[in-house]
Amino acid sequence: MIKSVGGVILALLLLSACRTQQVAPRITSQQLTPPSLTVNKGAYLIKPGDRLRIRNLNWLTDLFPDPALMKSTPAGGRSEGGFAVSVSSDGLVSMPEIGTLKVEGLTRKQIADTLSVLYRDVVRDPLFEVEITNLRVKVLGAVNNQGLIPLEKEYQSLGEVLAKAGGIRYNEAGNTIQIIRGEGDHQQTVEYDFQQLGNPLIVNQYIYDNDIVYVPPSRENLRTVKFQRNLTLVQPLLVALNLAVLVLNLANR
Repeated sequence: MIKSVGGVILALLLLSACRTQQVAPRITSQQLTPPSLTVNKGAYLIKPGDRLRIRNLNWLTDLFPDPALMKSTPAGGRSEGGFAVSVSSDGLVSMPEIGTLKVEGLTRKQIADTLSVLYRDVVRDPLFEVEITNLRVKVLGAVNNQGLIPLEKEYQSLGEVLAKAGGIRYNEAGNTIQIIRGEGDHQQTVEYDFQQLGNPLIVNQYIYDNDIVYVPPSRENLRTVKFQRNLTLVQPLLVALNLAVLVLNLANR
């Protein structure tokens, strides 16, 4: 009786493991050659909904940030500070002393230069820096820290993004790494293997806002995860069958 029960459980596990996985949506892929890897999409253009942090780097002026309120970082630089503002639906921001300013379609540098001109009669020697705080990329798959990674500027290198994600879990990863760019039907995947990570043109490739960096798990790792999941599903049945065998054995004594 026990042997037959064990055979049933083994059959259930084998059938569960052999079921066909769902087919993933098809995404157009291509192999990038070194010249195309160095393509720069250009400076990011501000759009409605963006969040900006604006700093006046001249601490001798009275306009933000107030040096007395600035916190020092371990490296001795400035921390958050500055003036936080969101771009309205009509592309405007509201600034102290000068009122509203149209920033939609401008780059960070263009906004900083414009502010330096507009504030020259308000503060002494204004010198502004503009940061976009809502730029993000997704890092998924066999990395130590999956999730959203903030970009410190319009783009960062693939190596920097992977470092922020805690690095790759090579014992779980397959042989490839993917960068997925675009939305909807216009997505494009750039795929290459780990052996190319030693190529500076690859590791220094630009990663932009809304890109997805995906490190696919290996087939062996997927099989292990699937088997463990199936075992978890079958475990209650296993307990029930063992209990039934125990009750039958006690009843036959």
